[in-house]
Amino acid sequence: MRSLPFAVLVVAAQALADLPPPELVLPSGSADYKRTIRLVQDAKRKKRTTAQLAKDVAALKLKPHALGCEYYFLTPPPPPPGITFEPKLMPSDWVGTFGEVAMVHLGGWGLERDEYDALHKAAHGKLPGFPNCGQAPMKK
Repeated sequence: MRSLPFAVLVVAAQALADLPPPELVLPSGSADYKRTIRLVQDAKRKKRTTAQLAKDVAALKLKPHALGCEYYFLTPPPPPPGITFEPKLMPSDWVGTFGEVAMVHLGGWGLERDEYDALHKAAHGKLPGFPNCGQAPMKK
C-alpha cells in the first residue's frame, strides 16, 4: 500500500509531461521566434541530447546576423525613462538568423548559455572567424 502514492505521483507526472506546452506569448512589437522556442522546449521535454537538438537547429539554416553573432550578446543601453525593458522582445532584423536561438537563451525560455554555445558551434562552427561567424569581433 505504501507504493500507491508513488504510483499516483508517477502517473500524474507522466500525464503532465504529455500535455501540450502552454501557448507562447511574445511581447507586443516582438518579431516571431516561436518555432525556435518550441524546438528547444520540445527537445528538453523529450530529453533529447544536445547533439540531436543541434542537428534540428542546424536544419533551420539560420544565418549569422549581418553584424556577426557576437552582436546578440552586446549589452544594450538602458531604455529611456518610461519605457520598460522587455527581455523577450526580439528585433525584426534577427528573424531567420541565429538571433532566434539567442533569444531563446536571452528571453529565459530554458536554453542555458553552454547549450546555446554548443548549438551555435554546430550551426556556424565551420564559418571563418568563429565564434563571430566571419565578422571582426565587436568592441565591448
